[in-house]
Amino acid sequence: MKLNCKAVLEATLGILPALIMLTGCTTQPPATEVQPAAQVQPAFKSVISINDVMVSVVDHNAHMLWNVGRPGRAPKNDQDWHNLEHAADTLAAAGNMILIGGSGPNDAAWVRDPDWQMYTQQMTDAALEATRAVDQKNVEALLSAGDSLVAACEGCHAKFKKEIPAHIAGPSEQPEHYGHE
Repeated sequence: MKLNCKAVLEATLGILPALIMLTGCTTQPPATEVQPAAQVQPAFKSVISINDVMVSVVDHNAHMLWNVGRPGRAPKNDQDWHNLEHAADTLAAAGNMILIGGSGPNDAAWVRDPDWQMYTQQMTDAALEATRAVDQKNVEALLSAGDSLVAACEGCHAKFKKEIPAHIAGPSEQPEHYGHE
């Protein structure tokens, strides 16, 4: 039997597109392709108490905003405004941090309380108000945001933590709160 090479080539070329299409429709990855491991979100674990977040994050950054009202402490340059923006943004983010609880003995009960949630939202709103004031470099609006922040903090402390605070940061821990008059 004599093979007609031209006929075999034409037949093969006619089948080739169909084979390519069929292999492209497979749902299985090629054996040589490595599939990534499933992404697993680690479980949230409270590692510090709400009180610690309040002292080291909230109190520290709130004082940065409140100090604007002290004589000679209004922002004078872009770096001052940048520092205030950082403080306001950090306070806004801290609102979510203290809504999820912590490792303190009262933390789980606090975060379930609707008043805690309300005061936390007020703190976050005041921080966002401060962020807008900083964006506009508006000292009066920043002072107003600071007043809103004071109201949220005092209301929350009146209900949840009358002994304000368990730890008071001194000059060595937060020198920006002291002197500079």
